[in-house]
Amino acid sequence: MTQLEVDLKYLGVLDKALQITGELGPDAAVRYVRSSYRLLSKVYHPDLHQQNKQAAEEGQRRLNAVKERLDMTSDHELSDFLKSSAQPRSGHPRVMVVEDEEGLAQNLADLLALEGYHVATAPDGLAGLRTHLTFRPELVISDILMPIMDGVEMVRTLRERDPGLKVIFISGFFGTRSIQNGLMQEIEQFGYPRLAKPFRPSQLLELVRRALG
Repeated sequence: MTQLEVDLKYLGVLDKALQITGELGPDAAVRYVRSSYRLLSKVYHPDLHQQNKQAAEEGQRRLNAVKERLDMTSDHELSDFLKSSAQPRSGHPRVMVVEDEEGLAQNLADLLALEGYHVATAPDGLAGLRTHLTFRPELVISDILMPIMDGVEMVRTLRERDPGLKVIFISGFFGTRSIQNGLMQEIEQFGYPRLAKPFRPSQLLELVRRALG
């Protein structure tokens, strides 16, 4: 991990900057990064935290150290870093797992990583849309029923960005009428495989191999 990456993570802006890079381009992301210090500097100003002055002063010192390093980093260097960080990684296929059960999502990510795939996870459809902007997966494995945005709606939106995107649907509720109506239309039109929970790891890996084969 580079010092620049450490600094942007400390400021809490790296993920958002990469999202902005994917949506609006690196110049907009550079402006966002530059402005983040000014806001945090006001938040940590010791005069505003008399009861926690020591913590505020320490936070201010760390922010000043980050600012010094960022001041020595040109906009061009920062832009190049954000562009390279937002680029899909080469080599093995990229798979995004969208699943609101945190334990299951991690288990699937670990399983796929052991098979050599690059993996990103998202807890719901809306987060999946954001992750897709920077990760650019070749395959999406998605649950159906999730908070905020369900899997079918997310896939329909993703298809507008990437018409050739491969998808595998997973769910423990395929038998319900509401899922059947929306999902069957997707499966019949685009030929997406589906896998009912609970399933064996070997079943999922076989579908992944077929989808990416």
